[in-house]
Amino acid sequence: MVRSLPSASHVSQSTLATATMAPERAAVTAHPGLLANALATIGFRITNIKISGAATTDAAELASAIGVQNGEPTFGFSLSGVQQRVQALGPVQSATVERLLPGTLAINIIERDVYAIWQTTRGGHVVFELIDKNGNVIANQDAAAAKRREPSLLLLSGAGAPEQVSTLLPELKSQPQVLSHVVAAERVDGLRWNLILKNQTVVKLPAENEIGALAQLAALQKSMQLLDRSVESIDLRQAGRLVVRPYITAAPSVKTKFGKEQEGQ
Repeated sequence: MVRSLPSASHVSQSTLATATMAPERAAVTAHPGLLANALATIGFRITNIKISGAATTDAAELASAIGVQNGEPTFGFSLSGVQQRVQALGPVQSATVERLLPGTLAINIIERDVYAIWQTTRGGHVVFELIDKNGNVIANQDAAAAKRREPSLLLLSGAGAPEQVSTLLPELKSQPQVLSHVVAAERVDGLRWNLILKNQTVVKLPAENEIGALAQLAALQKSMQLLDRSVESIDLRQAGRLVVRPYITAAPSVKTKFGKEQEGQ
């Protein structure tokens, strides 16, 4: 039985395009890498990697995560792959990656906001780590450099401090005359805070109604400049009771008639 070939009028445009495609073009379409190389031969190569928003992200780590160098084919890498690797870096909250033809790779980074510095121990050594508002550690960051950039960063210590600071800090910010004196906050027994002032005075806050205690402290600062006084501690743990403990100083020594020194009574 003899079949007649379909007439040209019955051949779809896609069939015709496939049938007439040159072997080289078909191979390039089947292999994106070949297409990238083919485009590279006519000028589609990376000549500029433009990065914005990377204020604290380590440059070497960022370059390694990007994994693209000048001279590579513009279409020779995955944008989503670059994005995933960059977003895996500790300081990076999010990143957008795009090609700007013919040869620019543009990366815009939004970094995680540093909320405080956490003093903790790892492997028996004291370390200082940056944390974000949610209490997450921002890895591979220089806490000392961050403190120089932003001197107002609060130093935290004590178990559970990172998870609770998002409550404490807004309360402190509501009393700026108190916050301006505070340099550190220690979480005590997972229940309450001690505030350490610039003059080393320790303010003991209650486990409940911190904001009320801070308002009381602000009123005392306004009326008698209590936070400017050199005292050992200010105890606000019990509602309605204020205990101010002065520094205990040694009594001066006096000489007896026998020439021996004796401490004052």
